[in-house]
This record gives sequence, structure tokens and C-alpha cells, in this order.
Amino acid sequence: MTWVPNQARSDEAADAAQFLSRFGYVVLALGAPAGVVLHELAIFVLYPIAIASFVLAGLIDPPGGLAKRMQRVFARPVVGLSLALIAWAGVSVLWTPFSIPAAQHLLKIALWLVSLFLALSMTRVHARATDLYLFPIGLVLGMMVMFAAFIADRHGVPVPRQRIFDGAIVLVTTLYPAMGGLAARGRNGWSRLLLIAAFVYVYAMGSTALMIALLAGFATLSFAVSDLKRTTRDLASAIAVLMALGPLVTIVVAELGRAVMNSGLGVLGPPFTELARAQAMVLHEKLLLITGHGFEALVRAIQTGFFPDVTPSGQLFAIWYELGVVGAGIAAAMIWVGFRRIGDAPPRLAPYLAAALACNLALGTLLLNFGDMLWTVSLGIAVICSDVAARSQYRTTRPSAAGLALF
Repeated sequence: MTWVPNQARSDEAADAAQFLSRFGYVVLALGAPAGVVLHELAIFVLYPIAIASFVLAGLIDPPGGLAKRMQRVFARPVVGLSLALIAWAGVSVLWTPFSIPAAQHLLKIALWLVSLFLALSMTRVHARATDLYLFPIGLVLGMMVMFAAFIADRHGVPVPRQRIFDGAIVLVTTLYPAMGGLAARGRNGWSRLLLIAAFVYVYAMGSTALMIALLAGFATLSFAVSDLKRTTRDLASAIAVLMALGPLVTIVVAELGRAVMNSGLGVLGPPFTELARAQAMVLHEKLLLITGHGFEALVRAIQTGFFPDVTPSGQLFAIWYELGVVGAGIAAAMIWVGFRRIGDAPPRLAPYLAAALACNLALGTLLLNFGDMLWTVSLGIAVICSDVAARSQYRTTRPSAAGLALF
């Protein structure tokens, strides 16, 4: 029988865990932005592979204080609020018109949250710069694939336009965390070049919502660099109030638009038709504003044609329509806590985290909701990228990496 010293076994386990962890980052950072353009299901295959790699790495060579790290994850207020929101959505399945699809989708979101918590808890305490650089490199690779797909389409090779748009969603969702990773390592010039390239690509896409989201993130970044504490405090209060008073804001804006335009909003075209539709839905069943119509009620009704295409589908309106006052109140508390917690992040990274949160909130208001699993998975990639950037700052004072999960 061959005798192997304990130190040698430990080194072999550490090497295997490092390889698996690096493999997970390669799959996630390099594969997802480009893969989503090449095939519509690629990101949904690559993401679980990466998560499994992180978990296996943690099992082979458990990071120090694993139990305490996992306890800290679930002790965070934002995690408790997210679990409360999931629980309320689960209760609302009892009265939603689409109970079976809603339960299936809720299970997907719950599994996504579990996978994210595991990945953040079981990765190495200190991240390497090579892991960190994979994420901006992956975005550049994704932009190259989008450009190649556009050229191929121009030369007669049919490429679905939706795939290129999906690539742009992944780009916008994960841009500011990737920029934060570069800035955390002092690569500010490369960070700016990445931002400029992203603006060029989104402008070429012609999507107003994506451009507004990028601009919201950029404006937040500009203010946060000069005064992080005030920026996060003001945004936390303003966005939480907007979330908590969503229907009232919709009614006020619609009435102001009617007064200014001297006409019904429905005849004025976008975005006034969406405002008119939102106002009609809010005023039609006021009692259901408290409990909501049930999880997936809005998204499925639009998909099945029960509601017209002009119905607002962004997450801000969806959470009010589906989960009511209770769900919107929990979501507002999550947003407030999320912005307030950003101040605990490493100083170089914190402004980019604020920009990422503002950018994705704008996306959720104008365009996307959690019915789109592509955006949900992209948010998971953004959180993991932010976690890697935070753990790369181990020579400075920083919070627990797990504490940045789901700000």
C-alpha cells in the first residue's frame, strides 16, 4: 500500500478544487455572453455546469469557515427579504389563474436562488486576478460574436434577431460588475473602454430601454464616485418609494399626461398607450391591489393574448399586479437594504455595484421581468462577478464575500 503524506493529499485536493473553480468561471464568464448568441438554450446549460463546478470544488477542498459563511448568507436582511418574497409568491399560487405554470416557474426561481447561495458560499475566500479578468474578456468575446452574427445575417446566413438582442441583455446586465472588477484591480482605462464599446453596441441595437438602463447606470456611477454615501441613500429612498407607490404613480402620471395632452392617452401612441393600459388595470380591481392577482398572472395573460401587447410588462408593474401591496412592500424593502449595503463593499468596487443595481432596476422597470429566465440567470452571473471582484480585494478591508449576495 502506498503511503501518501497528509500534506500531499491536501495539496492535491487544493489543486483539484482550484481547477474546478477556474473551470466554472471560464464556463460562466466566457461561455455565457457568447453562447446566448449562438444558441437560445446555451446559457441555461452553461450556468448549472458552472454552479456544479463551484460546489464540487467546495466539497473537495472546503474553504475555511464554510459553515459560518453559509450562516452569514442567510443572516443577511436582504436574503431574508428575498425568501419572504418567494414565500408570498408561493402563497399567491393558490389564487393565480395560472397555478401550474406559476408553481413551475417559482420552483425555477427558488432553485436559482439556492444555486446562487451555494456558489457564493463554497468558493475560495480569496479570488485570483485571472478569475476576475475572465468576466470582462467574456463580454468582449460576446460583443465579437454579436458582430459576427450581424455580418453573417447580412451575407445571407439566417441569424434570429432575438439572439443578438439576448446577447445585448446579458451585456447590459453584467457590464457594470465586470467594469467594477477591472477598477478593483486598478484597470480604469480598460473599464472605460468596455463601457464605450457597450454603448456603441446598444446604440446599434436600437433598443431605447437598454440604452436608458445603461445611462441610468452611468449616471449612478458618476454620482457614486464623488459621493457614494449620499448617492446610495438618495437612490435607496427614491426607488423604494417608487416601488411602494407604483399604482399611485401610474395614476398620477397618466392624469398629468391627459391634462397636458388634452386627450385620452390611449390614442397618443407609445409610451402613453402603456400608461393608459396600466391606469385602467389599476382602477378596474382596486381590492386586488392588496393581495395581487397571483404569481405569473400578468406575464401569462400577455403571452396567451388575454391582455393586449400594449400592457406594461416590466417588473415594477408586474410585482404590483401579481403580488399586490404585500409583495411590493417586501420588494421596496429589498431595494432599500440593497442600496444601503453597498457602502460596506470595497471602496473601488462600491460605485460600480450601485451602477449595476440602478441599471438592472431600470431594465426591470422598462422592459424585463422575472418571467424572462434569461435575465434571471444573467443577474446571477452579475452577482457572482461582483462576488469575485469583492474577494479579489483581500489585501484591503472588505466585508464577507457572501454578504454581497443579492444586494
